[in-house]
Amino acid sequence: MSNPRIEEVDEDVGDPDEMDVDAFDFARPQQGGLQQAPDPSQSRMTPEAMQQMFSQGGDNPFGNFGRAAPQQQQQMSQQERMQREREYQEKSKHYQCIYPVYFDSSRSREEGRRVKKEDAVANPLARTIVDALSHVGQSRGVGLQIVFEPHKMHPKDWANPGRVRVQVKKDGKPVSAKIANKHYLYKLVAEYLKQHPTTEEDSLRFKFQGMPPPKDNKLPKPAIPKGWKMGEILPLHSPALSGGGVSDNMFKDMMAEMGGGGGMPGMPGMPGMGGLPGMGGGGAGPSGGGGNAGGQQKKVKVGKKK
Repeated sequence: MSNPRIEEVDEDVGDPDEMDVDAFDFARPQQGGLQQAPDPSQSRMTPEAMQQMFSQGGDNPFGNFGRAAPQQQQQMSQQERMQREREYQEKSKHYQCIYPVYFDSSRSREEGRRVKKEDAVANPLARTIVDALSHVGQSRGVGLQIVFEPHKMHPKDWANPGRVRVQVKKDGKPVSAKIANKHYLYKLVAEYLKQHPTTEEDSLRFKFQGMPPPKDNKLPKPAIPKGWKMGEILPLHSPALSGGGVSDNMFKDMMAEMGGGGGMPGMPGMPGMGGLPGMGGGGAGPSGGGGNAGGQQKKVKVGKKK
């Protein structure tokens, strides 16, 4: 007979400090690899903008987004896009933030999950959460205001970038009596995610301008160090994926960038990498950064067993 478990839900839990993919210098690609999209509207996208891309992009809703335009037209549209970006930012700054980790079945409450264990799913993605919110709004006749921010990430889930903002309350009151609070909305999103399990094809649905397609159209597998929790299916622009424009030696590059530090800056709760093979400490390779002050390696003589 299993023991019942009681999980507490704190209504006043706020959103975590946001992080940006651009903060990960080690994930910046070499020439010809993954490129940061110059268009800021790719960072924050309304369902209306997505719908326009669906109608233009065929099977790939973001396929035509990066097509080159005449220089004059591009400069004119850049001003419009920047203006729209500022409007979105101002309009959505009080919206509820939703991260994939809130629905991750591999996580505990302390590790970022915010729904019950039985409502959580494997490998949740922000892009699918957009679909879930759109479905919730349409099925209940509620005009939800949704903003998609693919660059943003939860500090405890750095490998799975993507955040969604949605307006749950206005002037302190629910925007609809059909969605009384954010926890009920989480449950509705979780139901959709349960009915639409994540597949590898889902990770390919969002691509940045200049991002090369994965080799053989297959998603590269994430390099998961022992003891770290990371989804098996991640967005194509995840800094944890080798290939797809991200360095194959991502963790070594990360260690070198950190200067041999014991933890990852700005990511509380994440273990250091000094204990990983070839990643810091006395056994680090040339790109490991080393763990001794001054960058000098200590020589240790090991006597032979008699």
